[in-house]
Amino acid sequence: MKKTWIAIIVLFVSGSLLAQQIPVDDNATLRQFPGASTIFNRIFNSGKLDSFYQKLYTVKKTGKGVVNIVHIGDSHLQADFLSAVVRNNLQQFFGNAGRGMVFPFQLAQSNSPQDITSFSNVTWQFNRIAHPEIPITPGISGYTVRTSPTGAAFDLSLRPNEYGPQSFNRLKFFLDGNSTSSWILQAEHNTNPYLVRKEEGDSSLYSEVVLEYNSNSFSLATLPSGNAKEFYGVSLENNNPGVLYHMIGVNGVRYDQFNIADLFWKQLPALHADLYIISLGTNEAQKPDFDNAAFQHELDIFLQKIKTISPHAAVLITTAADSYYKKRRSNLVLRELNVSLFNYCTQKNIPIWDLYRITNGYGSAYNWVRRGLMNDDRIHFTGEGYRIQGQLLFNAIAKGYNNFVNLIK
Repeated sequence: MKKTWIAIIVLFVSGSLLAQQIPVDDNATLRQFPGASTIFNRIFNSGKLDSFYQKLYTVKKTGKGVVNIVHIGDSHLQADFLSAVVRNNLQQFFGNAGRGMVFPFQLAQSNSPQDITSFSNVTWQFNRIAHPEIPITPGISGYTVRTSPTGAAFDLSLRPNEYGPQSFNRLKFFLDGNSTSSWILQAEHNTNPYLVRKEEGDSSLYSEVVLEYNSNSFSLATLPSGNAKEFYGVSLENNNPGVLYHMIGVNGVRYDQFNIADLFWKQLPALHADLYIISLGTNEAQKPDFDNAAFQHELDIFLQKIKTISPHAAVLITTAADSYYKKRRSNLVLRELNVSLFNYCTQKNIPIWDLYRITNGYGSAYNWVRRGLMNDDRIHFTGEGYRIQGQLLFNAIAKGYNNFVNLIK
């Protein structure tokens, strides 16, 4: 009888641990992109992610708390095809704490994630971090829109994703810091409007509104004042435990341009990141030569800024998949840059996910083109191409998490 109870206890404990494991199917990804080397689809130097995995494990085990992920990147990220796969899969397993940071990209005449729509009754001025020469300061989303007309307004809506409708009841607005700047918020399913403004002396990084009822869209209108008004982004959240995944993708951006974006770094701590995923480098590679010392100098500055504002957050660096240089050949500078990035992370024991190696490195862009997974510019991928990359990244994160769970048995 004693042995029977021991066996039952062992089975119960094993079952509980298995329930904490994320299902991973590399074969499904291989069927979509047979050229992938899934043996390399893991996170190198992954020990530095243990604090992040512990937080995920706690949320899964207790059903309480929120894990904040901030994914920063360039045009490979802005359309959200890649990051949406990672976000949706993590939220399906750990819980959905909200859509996270969003921006009305249409007002800035730029491409938007498929689940975000926005429009306005006026034309807005705009800028992004990739253009520091323009005298309009981008904020936390990497973008900004500015308006002067009285009565200017814009609408923003969340479309359903593959798992169903999306909603929020908590909005964190990142707006200009002028105390005379006031906005009126009207959210769908909520009868009464909300005043959004900062009082004199308010040093908070955002203005928060908690709705009476869940909503999937809102309208934000300016109130009369003598100043131009700027909007930097809004985090859409709910009261659920789970993962809050903020995507910050900026077309054409480089490490050095982020490094001088003071308002971005001032506002970024408000997201309370537990993990930063950094996906940059393609734009540094759009030149004939690679300066390793200059690149690593800017990388050092960027990571030091992360450490300064979020000393307890984990960091995961990613490399970019192979692409062409001027449509003629695979990009030699991108190869050198990715090798430099991997060596840098190895020397400093920084977690890195090497998509370049996973998809077979230099010359492998041909495989993406041949399967219709790359755009005509031979730098960007199709939506499906990015979704494959997103599934690979999710699988690598899931493997690291599963290994962590096994170690704490």
